[in-house]
Amino acid sequence: MGMSSWILDRVDEFYDLAQKKIDECECLDEFVFAMKPHEHMLLGSSELEYVQEDGYSEMWNDFWSAKI
Repeated sequence: MGMSSWILDRVDEFYDLAQKKIDECECLDEFVFAMKPHEHMLLGSSELEYVQEDGYSEMWNDFWSAKI
């Protein structure tokens, strides 16, 4: 397995974890707090910058708009 495959696998693991955590959280701040310790899983990808800028709020809005 090459390095890029490993990075992509870690990104997938991060988003899988995010989907589990988001349902447990009552607000966006709680979700961000729950996911911050796992941001290391995104190192080496452009996803780290994305989640730190707007990604968490986009995930939050997408998740809860699908629930309505």
